[in-house]
Amino acid sequence: MIVGSRLRWLGQKRDNCRSCLVPLSVGRRSCGETGWCNGLSTVHDLAGSGVSRVRKTPRDAARSGMHGNFRSKIVDPGVFEKGDTFSFRAQPYLKELFETVRARELSLTIVVGAGVSMNSSLPSWRSLIDKMTATIADPEVRKITSRDGVDLMRKAEIVLQLIKDENRNIQDHEIIRDALYQRDLQVVPGELAKSIARLTYATRADTRLLTTNFDVILEESLLGYFAPEHVKSFSMKPGGSDEWESWNEHPDRMGVLHLHGLVRQARSPEEPIILTESQFLKHGAQVREIISASLEDACTIFIGLSMSDPNLVGPLYESAPATSPRFSLVVPPAVDDVSPTQAARYAISSARYLEEKLGLKPIFLKSHSQLNQAISDLALAVVEPERYVPGVESTDSLVYSRRLTRALDDCYTATGCEPHAEIPAGDAAEELTTRLHDALEIEGGPLDVLRGFAQEYDDHVLGGNTGENFGLFLWLRTRDQETGRRRYTINLVGTSVYTHREEWSLRHHVTIDRGSDFAAAQAIFTGAPQAANLTPSPIAQIWRGILAAPILMSGTGSDQLIGDDLADVLTVGAITLNSTFVINPNGDEVAPRDLSLISKLDSERNNQLLISLQLAAEYAINLG
Repeated sequence: MIVGSRLRWLGQKRDNCRSCLVPLSVGRRSCGETGWCNGLSTVHDLAGSGVSRVRKTPRDAARSGMHGNFRSKIVDPGVFEKGDTFSFRAQPYLKELFETVRARELSLTIVVGAGVSMNSSLPSWRSLIDKMTATIADPEVRKITSRDGVDLMRKAEIVLQLIKDENRNIQDHEIIRDALYQRDLQVVPGELAKSIARLTYATRADTRLLTTNFDVILEESLLGYFAPEHVKSFSMKPGGSDEWESWNEHPDRMGVLHLHGLVRQARSPEEPIILTESQFLKHGAQVREIISASLEDACTIFIGLSMSDPNLVGPLYESAPATSPRFSLVVPPAVDDVSPTQAARYAISSARYLEEKLGLKPIFLKSHSQLNQAISDLALAVVEPERYVPGVESTDSLVYSRRLTRALDDCYTATGCEPHAEIPAGDAAEELTTRLHDALEIEGGPLDVLRGFAQEYDDHVLGGNTGENFGLFLWLRTRDQETGRRRYTINLVGTSVYTHREEWSLRHHVTIDRGSDFAAAQAIFTGAPQAANLTPSPIAQIWRGILAAPILMSGTGSDQLIGDDLADVLTVGAITLNSTFVINPNGDEVAPRDLSLISKLDSERNNQLLISLQLAAEYAINLG
């Protein structure tokens, strides 16, 4: 898990300055002892009362030279808001990342955080602490703790202690495990973890993989490409990092170094576990040393990290200005009571500190699905370097914008749409409705799978006037405007239950964002399935629940394989399974007779249902 905290870490022995928190050179002592702050242009007085005079170190002079005529290459907030951010023109750092990885001249270091685990239905760092807090038995203590606004590392320290005060026999890793994993949860790697695995396999001879996460999502995804005996987890226990380095010397092996330890569902933990303030102080120097070594002479990509972890920030600052490129892929976080536009503007503006002071090259994407697409396309660029050339969009080009345009044109044509139209008309509309209706019933389709599950629940009736009924709804990404500009929106193209004869009667240009009222838009934003309830409305009176999943297309422009999988993968839309029953109780009291069969499925059966939705989408679009 990534530690998204504002905690200021203190040096141990000669590691950091106690006043400014910047790593010190060997032989230097803390500012409080010498008055000298290495790497900064300030000298602190010995009494700690502030800055007494200004000096420049050699590193500071280098920073001044780097920043004196500094010009940011981060995407402009206005362009981010209005345009398609997967653009080599709008994002120079995105182009640089692709050119660097595609050239294969540098080794690759991938550092993975909680965003990747979240894409696999595991909690965020903050959510993990909240789940731990919820297990405090005393209601008054639990209330006080939940409202405590202290930074997360300190809060983790407090929560673990309070829980252990109530139960002397419980250990830290058990508390973390119970909060991290649902009891019946079968953790399945999300698309982002799978894309990282493809990229890792495509560059396996020169790649290092590190994570701040406790789970083994990365290892599970790597098993799709590497032999089981060639994938191994490592921790920061004594000698662990050396074992990791030795393991990765073999080109067919891939080890994952867990910087904060391992907490697994059904196996013993691997320590040290690093979650709390004291644990960061105890083990931080060792983690920073590994990060520093991994940055050297490598192209580094930070994925799913907030870049507030002091163990990441310290090595970046110490080594800036850097000759080896470091990129971070970022989706602007949500901010309570603030519009997505303003939240994105703030995040982009704030990232200039990372760019100027740490030498980091932030790349902002509109959604987690788009972040996944960037990693997936990096793997494609590695195996198709001649055809995937950033900035060159020839007829045979595999760059994202060209492939997506061709794929969407194929999808709209296959569903019966005329050129530039957004829904089929006349007989073509009726034919699409029929195909969507048939897609429900095909072998391995949603109804076929659900009927098999219903046999396990004698009291659950499917179909008829009193049973649960379903409908399929097909959504596609909006095609380019005639001006060439791409909108980050989706269109409802057709349904299995009724045919729209007029274009105005279907939903058009629904914005893809995390706050959307449409589950299809949320599924594309997150890059993961979404379940939600619906409030019956005048235009949708029968539907009460919805399960939405992204639609993935493979091999639209290239038949190159990475392992056994096609390297060319695109998200083109979403398919939703609407129910006349409630899918997600959300803690509300819902009569058992009103609960959807979907709400009763365990994680394994739910995954089977999601596979059936992808099969139904392929049948309905019918690309031949």
